[in-house]
Parts: sequence; C-alpha cells; structure tokens
Amino acid sequence: MTYRRHGSSRGARPQRASFKKVLCGTALAVAVSLLGLTPALTSASSAASSTGGPYSTNTTSYCKAGATPITFWGWVPGIYRVVDVFNQTHPKICVDYVTKVGGSGEYIPLLNALKANSGAPDVAEIEFDVLPEFEALHYTVDLSPYGAGQYKNDFVKWAWGEVTEGSNIWAMPDDGGAMGLLYNAVNLAKYGITSPPSTWAQYAADALKVHHANPKVYFGDFAAGDGQWVLALMQQAGAWPFAWNGGSTVTIDFTGPKEMAFADYWQKLVSEGAIDHANDPFTSSSPFFEGLNSGLYLTWPTSAWGPSYFASYVTSASAGDWVQGPLPGSATSSGNWGGSTYPVFTESKHPAQAATFVEWLAASPTAWKLEVTPPSLLFPNFKPELSQPGLLKETIPMLKKGTSLFAAPAKSAAGIPPISWPPFMTYYLNSTTAWAAKFFNGTQTIPQYFKFLQSTMVTYAHQEGFQVKT
Repeated sequence: MTYRRHGSSRGARPQRASFKKVLCGTALAVAVSLLGLTPALTSASSAASSTGGPYSTNTTSYCKAGATPITFWGWVPGIYRVVDVFNQTHPKICVDYVTKVGGSGEYIPLLNALKANSGAPDVAEIEFDVLPEFEALHYTVDLSPYGAGQYKNDFVKWAWGEVTEGSNIWAMPDDGGAMGLLYNAVNLAKYGITSPPSTWAQYAADALKVHHANPKVYFGDFAAGDGQWVLALMQQAGAWPFAWNGGSTVTIDFTGPKEMAFADYWQKLVSEGAIDHANDPFTSSSPFFEGLNSGLYLTWPTSAWGPSYFASYVTSASAGDWVQGPLPGSATSSGNWGGSTYPVFTESKHPAQAATFVEWLAASPTAWKLEVTPPSLLFPNFKPELSQPGLLKETIPMLKKGTSLFAAPAKSAAGIPPISWPPFMTYYLNSTTAWAAKFFNGTQTIPQYFKFLQSTMVTYAHQEGFQVKT
C-alpha cells in the first residue's frame, strides 16, 4: 500500500514539541507501536520474509583491506548474494550483512540501539508502512545530499513518494507488492469461468455463480485480520482512510462514502456465502493456504509475492493449476501490499558510504538481476527492471506451465495511486488483528468493523497528541 504522499511535500519535519507523546520520554508512542510488532505482521515484505533463515552472512570475505565498514541488517533470503557483488565491485566500502528475523526480530533491537546511540547498523531493511515511524523519531538520514535524487524517475511514482518529503529523501525504495489475482484455472473452468474477472462487478458475479453451483466452496476469503491486505484493496478502490503530511494533524476516515461502499461490497458477498470470513492467511493456525490447495478457495487477491508464500503448501492436488493474473479493475488502478525501503540511520559514522550502498542496492540493474531470482524473488519498484524479459518470464513450479509470477503485477505497478501512511501503523495493525475474531465468528460485519476502526484510531490519535480530521 501507499499512502497519500501524492508525490508532493509532506511538509517540514515535525518539531519534537508538536507531538505530545509521539516523541517524548521512554514511552515514545511510535517506539511503543513498533515494539508491539509481531513477525506475522511483516508477512507482506517479500516473498520470503517469514523465513528469516540462516542464510550466509560471510559477505566481508570479499572486502579489501582498509575499506570503510558498513553494517546492514535485513531479512530477505539470498540478499547476501547482492551484498557480495557490491563488495567485489566497490573495494573502498565493506558491507557486513547481518540476517535478522523480519518485524520485531529486527525492529526491537534496532530501536533499542538507536535510542542508546550504540550498536545500530548503518542501514537496515524497513517496510514502507513502518518508515514514517522512524522518520518521526528523527532516526533517518536525508539522502538527497548524497545524490539519491538522481534516481527519482527510475522508480514508480507511489514508491518514490513514500520515501520522500519535499526535497528530502529518507530512504531508498526497494521491493514492492503490486497486487494481482491468484486463481485456480482448472477449478474455475469447472464452473464455466474460462477467464479471470476483469472488474470487481464481474468478480462478484463469478463468486455468486460458483456459490450457487456449489455452496461448499468459496470464491475467496475476506481476511479482515490482515490490515495491510485490506488497505491494499482500499487503495485501489480510492478509499484510502489515512492522510498525514508529517505534522501534528492526521486524517482518519474509515466511514466516508467510498470506504463504506468498499465495506458493503465485501459484506454482501460474505452474507451471500460466496466469500468466506474464517481465515487470516498469515496467522499461524490459519488453514487458508491448505484451503487454497484443496479447492475450498478458488481465488486470492494477493501481492506479487503472494504465490511464493503459498507455494510451500501446494501439493499434487493443485500444482500446476494456478495463474497469477491481473487484479480486477487494475486496468485503471491497482493496489500495493508490502515492500521495503533502505534508510541510512543517524548513528552511522559513514553516511556517504552507506548512501552509496543503498542507492546501488535499490537502483542498480546489477543488483536487481539477483533480487528478482530465488531465493529472494523480490518484486521491483525499479522501472528499468519492470520491463526486463527475465522478470516477466520468472515463474515457480506451482504455477500453470508457461505463466509468469510477475507479468501481471508488473503491468499494473505504475497504476498504483500514491497514499500516505499514518505514524502509528502498528497500532492500526494490532487493532485489526484484535477485532478480527468477531468478524470470523460472524458476530460483526465489515461495516461495523470500519466503524470500530474509525472510533479506535481517532481515540488513539487524540491520546497521542494529534489533531484529527475525519
């Protein structure tokens, strides 16, 4: 997702005095929000962010004597390959890559180190929706003096807008999560559906058609507990509920006409029984992926990285039946779910060299040739890579033979509308998770969910010293 930075300035950085709690004491609201992160909330970062596996970190073996040391924290599997190439081609800089577990596994020690002014890396992987919280705490270095501005036109507009405010560049954008529709082509054909729905009206019609033919299966599932997924679809629908320009005023609107129309659309399908309301894919106990594999669910509106997450659950029951197609309505607009940025932190003793590294990592064709391949499988916001034949031909075994993992999301990536994130995304995500059980057990509706979010988020924003527009 992207929030409404709209490519324009978010205004001057807020003075510390303009946040009553957001920037005060040991109970910093932003820090508390970040410390509340759980690894499950970072599922949208990359195709493999949940693994945090023991990948090689011996990147310094390629470093030259006397090179300036830079420490880099991240969690993308296989990213060490890219660091190795950087160290081999930049003999004056030595990047030491340290693997972290996504989410709290990185953010908690990172915040502690930054607050203590000791032990923080020069660079770390930070998700788009979390970056504003680090900006508000003044922990990120403006990269514009180090030439980052030259890459503005190399990135899709929404991604560049999310790391900038006016002339300031607070990170380099890296991977994203342009949305598509993963569907089981074989199972859809059983119901006379030979092409995926191109509009949401057609999606609803197809969902009802399948339900009437077989009430035991669902066209999809509304994952109310995954706040990032919900926001990605709201972004496409022009129903983005937040606006924040970096100051003490934030807009929160979950109950406006477009927002409620979105809620009503999905609730109608849930009430009809065409869409399930039982699972949030990224909770540890969720059988959602098993349901996709077994045929209980026929489609999944998901990110470019979504199929790679699902792949480990695919068995012979559905292997080779799946296609990653366009998100309905993406001919005119799309949404983004997930993605990461690379800021340089204020504690860095070598910001110029760190900036050289993050600019190369995010805006180098050499880096991207590796980043889009397994085990990383990152989806680029870097425009030169979006049209590369290698990216468009990338596939994984679970997909139908001859189909692409990234072609459909790549086609719609430029049509993702800009948005702006609020400075308390983690509180929002925790709120959606806490409420979801009521929706999953059928005691609350999506319109009621949105009214709850409106009340909860407005109350929280006021408590943290923000003025709120609705």
